[in-house]
Amino acid sequence: MLEFWIIVAGLILLALAFVIPPLIRTNPNTTDIDRNHLNVAIYKERLAELAQENLTPEQLTLAKQELEKNLAQELDDGVKLSKNQSPNCWQGVLVAICIPALALGGYLKLGSFQFSSPTGIQASQAEGEGHSNDGMDDAIATLEARLKEQPDDLEKWQLLARSYIAIGKSEKAIAIYNNILAQFGQNPQILADFAELLAQSNDSKMTGLPTILLKTALNLDPDNQKALFLSGLAAMEQGDNSVAVTHWERLLTQIPPEATKVRDMLEQHIARARQSAEVTTPTDKPKSPTEETEKPALTTAPTDKPKSETVTETKATNLAQIEVHVSLAPALQDKVKPDDTLFIYARATKGSPMPLAIARKSASELPTTVTLDDSMAMTPTMKLSSFKEVAILARISQSGLAMEQSGDLKGQISPVNLKAQNKVEVTIDQIVP
Repeated sequence: MLEFWIIVAGLILLALAFVIPPLIRTNPNTTDIDRNHLNVAIYKERLAELAQENLTPEQLTLAKQELEKNLAQELDDGVKLSKNQSPNCWQGVLVAICIPALALGGYLKLGSFQFSSPTGIQASQAEGEGHSNDGMDDAIATLEARLKEQPDDLEKWQLLARSYIAIGKSEKAIAIYNNILAQFGQNPQILADFAELLAQSNDSKMTGLPTILLKTALNLDPDNQKALFLSGLAAMEQGDNSVAVTHWERLLTQIPPEATKVRDMLEQHIARARQSAEVTTPTDKPKSPTEETEKPALTTAPTDKPKSETVTETKATNLAQIEVHVSLAPALQDKVKPDDTLFIYARATKGSPMPLAIARKSASELPTTVTLDDSMAMTPTMKLSSFKEVAILARISQSGLAMEQSGDLKGQISPVNLKAQNKVEVTIDQIVP
């Protein structure tokens, strides 16, 4: 406590040292100061600043008129400073008394002694965080109320999603993005933002729906910067290093030369991807007998375990999985093009429509079989093993978009008990109205 008051006294003396001397001595340089000249200089500087600001012609005209009005008033009232200023000792004494008195009086009236101890500071910080969260909750509640009155305001929906992300409620943000896509349709920037959120909610993994959303975003806008960058990360995660280089080089052409930090970062990513591509690319050079014998034992030595046991162990590594066989009804054969996109996914029978696991294929591969499992989960809390019953769906999209569109072909089976069934067959036999 004593140290606190010593610091207070020192700061007060330091403040007085700056304030009092100018008050008690004559300033010989004031004879050369003309306030009118100073006002004119300020006016010119402000005019130059206005010229650099992004103002409309109307705004610029109003700003200049306001400046001219202020200058005229200052010039009318302006007088030269007195050439013979006498020392104002009484002013210095008054300030020396008033500053400490006001500072100490204000602290004793409004301050908190809790800040003089570490425990008090910690308590205050905790209280501040609580108030901050309360304030954020109030802002979110206000935003939600406005959206009930203006449900077509896309910007406010995006702001609400970002607000939930800021307070760590990713699941609510995911639900909002689903609502945005369903209500406003496919938007490349929103798709990229949604993919980023899903990846962040799943230990930064881009596999599954994030990758599908990014492909959709690039189909709509091949130059979307966020989609290009995240697609490069997704390709690297899947080992497609050359694809990552393609995405990042396309992005690099859009970055201005003056953005040196961004360009340097991208160039480093590209260099690492190229290096990885060179390491993983097989060479046409025939291998010597020595190289053949130097293969790691794990790649050549046969396992002692029967194949059936190996398969069983592989399945056991996933907490939940289901094999899905998909076929197309003969009546819809003529409505499918080879380049149409096939989505196969599982979702909860109740609650959020967010896929628990999803796979993407080409319609030309039908009939086909895929295995959906926990490794395809979008978030740690939304995966197959989190649910006893799910719905299994297959959908053919002519647009290639991840969200269901009118005219898509689909089929589903529900409910599927994951503990009782490990294989299902889905026939695509419906047209989305």
